[in-house]
Amino acid sequence: MAAGLENVVSGPPFVGRRSEVARIRAAHVDSVRTGTQVVCEVVGDPGIGKTRLVHAALARCAPTLPLVVGTGVEAEQGIPFHVFRHAFGAARPPRADPRRHPGGGAEPDGALLPRVAGPVDVRLFRTYQLARRLLALAARDGLTLVLDDLHWADVSSIGLVTHLLRYPVPAPLLLILAYRPRQMATAMPFGPPDTGVPAGGCRERIELGPLSLAETVEMYPQDDPGELDERHDRAAGNPGYLAALAVVEPAGGDRDAPSTGPPRLTDRAVATLRAEWAGLPPADTACLRAAAVFDTPCAVELLAEVAQLPAQLAGESAWRLVRRDLLRVVPATARFTFRHPVLRSAVRQDTDPAWRVEAHHRALTALLARGAPPAERVAQVDQLLGLPHDRPVEPYVEVLCRAAREIRRDAPELAVRWLRAALRALRPPAGSPDSRHDVTLLLARITGEAGNLAESRTLLREVVPELPVDPTGRRAAAVAQWVRVERLLGNYAEAAAISRRELIGMPTPTAGAYQLATELGAVGILSGHPSPVPGGAPDGEASGIDRAGLLAVRVLAAAHDGDVDIARGLLATGVPIIDALPDRDLRDHPDCLLALGLAELFLERPADATRHLDRGIALVRDAHRDDGLCQLLLGRSQVAYHRGQLGTVIALATEAGAVARRIGSRSLLSFALAFEAQGTAWRGGPRDDERAVALARSAVELASDLDSWSGRTAATALATATLLAGDPATCREMLTDAGGDGRLTRLQASLRPMWHEVLCTAALAAGDLPEAQRRARAALAAADLIGLPGQRAFAESAYGEVLLAQGEVSAAMPYLRAAADRFRAAGMVLRHSLALVSIARASEAVDQGGPAAARARHRALELAARCGTERVALRLARPLRALAETALTDREWHIARLATTGVTNRLIGRQLHISPRTVEAHLTRIYRKAGVESRSGLVAWVSRFDDTDR
Repeated sequence: MAAGLENVVSGPPFVGRRSEVARIRAAHVDSVRTGTQVVCEVVGDPGIGKTRLVHAALARCAPTLPLVVGTGVEAEQGIPFHVFRHAFGAARPPRADPRRHPGGGAEPDGALLPRVAGPVDVRLFRTYQLARRLLALAARDGLTLVLDDLHWADVSSIGLVTHLLRYPVPAPLLLILAYRPRQMATAMPFGPPDTGVPAGGCRERIELGPLSLAETVEMYPQDDPGELDERHDRAAGNPGYLAALAVVEPAGGDRDAPSTGPPRLTDRAVATLRAEWAGLPPADTACLRAAAVFDTPCAVELLAEVAQLPAQLAGESAWRLVRRDLLRVVPATARFTFRHPVLRSAVRQDTDPAWRVEAHHRALTALLARGAPPAERVAQVDQLLGLPHDRPVEPYVEVLCRAAREIRRDAPELAVRWLRAALRALRPPAGSPDSRHDVTLLLARITGEAGNLAESRTLLREVVPELPVDPTGRRAAAVAQWVRVERLLGNYAEAAAISRRELIGMPTPTAGAYQLATELGAVGILSGHPSPVPGGAPDGEASGIDRAGLLAVRVLAAAHDGDVDIARGLLATGVPIIDALPDRDLRDHPDCLLALGLAELFLERPADATRHLDRGIALVRDAHRDDGLCQLLLGRSQVAYHRGQLGTVIALATEAGAVARRIGSRSLLSFALAFEAQGTAWRGGPRDDERAVALARSAVELASDLDSWSGRTAATALATATLLAGDPATCREMLTDAGGDGRLTRLQASLRPMWHEVLCTAALAAGDLPEAQRRARAALAAADLIGLPGQRAFAESAYGEVLLAQGEVSAAMPYLRAAADRFRAAGMVLRHSLALVSIARASEAVDQGGPAAARARHRALELAARCGTERVALRLARPLRALAETALTDREWHIARLATTGVTNRLIGRQLHISPRTVEAHLTRIYRKAGVESRSGLVAWVSRFDDTDR
């Protein structure tokens, strides 16, 4: 590297290198103390700071030795002893008459290099001996001789240095040799360094490495830390390249476009670096410029094609460039790359733009023919689009689009960046409208799949109105894509209107009609306003996945509306079809598996639902599709809720909430918060009641319409959370508002018995026995209509609880046992455990703790442990009492029992892991519900029920 990048006078301050500086200073001290020759080799890559290190170290030494510096220059390699001539100031120019110098070079001249006669080897030896004696005279009072850039030294100078190492100068001479080992004939041209201190002096080798980031910050204290970190990475810690990158120009002509490559170097930095390749033979120069065309290592064949050289000549040139350390060989390959990316940038900028255009085009053609990776092809297109030329841009845009399609699953962000570059290239007047439409649609699809729904929606709104209706279904597919984005964002009314308008205006059914009909059906379910397909089902040609998607939505609609027989028939037809579809089709249409899995869940087939939803989650995770991941996680959390796996429910809902926030969907976030609230409420920990209510209220606030599925889900989640937190009034209010009337006709028909059971429980908690009886009968009637065992279990459980509240224990037992059996058969573990609690308490009331009660209690606790809930144990701890005393929740009854033992609020809080203030709030509510004013009154109230139970 030219001296300009290792400027020892100007530039940033010298930092770091403490151990290296100490070693040079120690050598200086040893030379003065022993009066002998000491040698230090300072080696490293260009720009690593060899010259600066030597000068900084010598500047910190005591000024006892005079300093002489000689620098090697490539242009003077034909002059014998030119490094020493530069050091000691030759008075006359050398004579280059080979007859006067049998060694083939110019005759040695200068103050220390007298002429001698004789045979070549003897003459050289005598010359070296004479130079050594003259150096001894010059160093009799001490001397520091620095020979810099020794890799450019001539053979005579190298021979003299070798001679001095073999025959040390008997004087206090500090000899510092600075060079680049890769540009020498061998990495250690003077042999390995000394391991000890020989009698005639010593020699050690100092190898310089890159600066650390902390040292870089110290070197440039005024620069922005973030920008400096990036510059440090680009320069790989090399201080010379850091200086070259200190001031850069924007890459390319578009200052608003994000740069995908290294920054443009300043003209001064390029001029400084140009010295490394100036004067190369034409073939070597062409090979070097061809290598600069590629951002990655390339083989000789590619270099030959781009440089337009024969392969053999290109290989020879490449190896000559390797010997000059301009190129390097990638280990274990036959590929060449630049010594440093900054050097590549400098060569690229120093190349004629017209030649670069042709070279990049030749490189792109060769890479396409070889099937090179997408990134390598795009790198050539990126350079071509940034250079002035009159070639059409469509072929380059096609390369970008093809590459984006290939990597969109593994690196969607990179695919989006390439497609944005393609759109910039197609700005009018460049490119045709059809090309812009194709790129925009592809960009909208990939951004939507990556979760950037807002950008996808903006792009589709711009491009869809410009698309003509065509028999291939291109416009219909684009509209279906637009509708899906609106649906994910919760804009159900707009999505439905767009779908209807497009279907009505479609002259003939196309493949896109199936996608539109599917979206229209999904929007109808989610909005709570079913939207029949105009004109019936489409009958045009469609792919298997399009037909399967529409079938899955119809299965879900039937299951949602309680048409169980129709849903089962459609399911029997659809499952074999969907299971036979390849992963690539389902990965592109994950909503198909979501609809199928939810339908199977509502039909109480949790194992099948788990299989399909897990397959969908695996596919979208692998494809980095946030748009499908959030919905599938929500569906999977509902399967876990059905099975009573509360920890899984909370984990899945939490992840789904994070994804929903990332993609900007309020409706999906409302679902996620509602599901997390349900899981938290049933977990029943000391802090879970308040958290569950807060989560559910947030879900209600995010839901724009209670008629929508997300609004109904949020309302029912808040009803569940408030009921379990001891607020039956809010529970009844939320459920009746969401249900629309006493029959709950706006709630999901296939789950209606469950919601009647919740209202029955709320009525019992509020002491309203007639309302509880009415809700229990409504649950039984609704269960008879749909014929699902799990929903029948909810109805029977509600009726059994009503009978228990009336004191009719014997009459309640058959209903409770039937409910437990049905819950077990349906895989509802949590509800099975709660049914066993009711059986245990009823059995204890009948036979005062017989074996049947013990078995039910033990099994209930086992299932509760599997579910991760504390409510079962709390419910088992409370006595079976009349309806008037059921106002306390399970947690409140537990705290009341603890308070009657005489412990303080602090001790209660420590046992339950809550604060004393929270305990006090609980006790206040307990006093109000029990009608007492103090702990003594509470003790009497609790003991009265215990006596009654006994």
